[in-house]
Amino acid sequence: MVLDLLTLTAIPTTVGGAEAVHQQRLLDEDAESEDRKAPFHLHVYCDAQSKKRDEVHDSIVVLRDHKDPMTRLPETSDDGEAPHPFTGFYHPFPTSDLPHRPIPAPPILGLVSTVPPSSPNSSLSRPSPPYPTSNPTKPKLNWIYADKSTRELKYGPRAVAREHIIGPWDWTDDEEGLALDNEESLVVVEEEKGGKGWAVYWDRDDDRLKGIDVGKERRVLRCSLERRLVGEDEKINVE
Repeated sequence: MVLDLLTLTAIPTTVGGAEAVHQQRLLDEDAESEDRKAPFHLHVYCDAQSKKRDEVHDSIVVLRDHKDPMTRLPETSDDGEAPHPFTGFYHPFPTSDLPHRPIPAPPILGLVSTVPPSSPNSSLSRPSPPYPTSNPTKPKLNWIYADKSTRELKYGPRAVAREHIIGPWDWTDDEEGLALDNEESLVVVEEEKGGKGWAVYWDRDDDRLKGIDVGKERRVLRCSLERRLVGEDEKINVE
């Protein structure tokens, strides 16, 4: 009878395990759908009541490298190259770097972008037009993440990104605005006057970053980062 009981209890356990695997596959497939893989740029929409609004509204998000460690401002480039626009898409963050997750569990949807040729560990910023197209050859991709101490959005390789907030990223309900941790909680922070030094931060507590002193020291504007799908002539090769 003991053997019979053990055999009977093993049946629903096996079925439950198979169902969990099936559900996990469905979740993984949704996270890697073609819609989420479609590359896009990010434009800034700002309706803040501020005289600085026009410096950020209708601009495009770029990746800037090499911040000065003392001033925290992007270093001036002498090569004359245009800033590198965010050109990215959603991608599940590798589960091998996310231990102790139950099965089934929604994959943590990460965000990746092509990056400038020499880049690890920099930040997202705001450029002036015109905007360049992406390189037609296979580009290097980095993960977009929020620094766990400063909340600044940065980019870097997986080994760096996994130590910070790597997601989940997704769309707002209208599938236009960018959301982090299920909230459209991104803001821009003035790091250099004259419209040349705005950076993107994660305002997790919805207090304009006053809780971590950034909002007490610098101007913070609430905004929405909205997608513009990459044109056919800009498609990035990620295969």
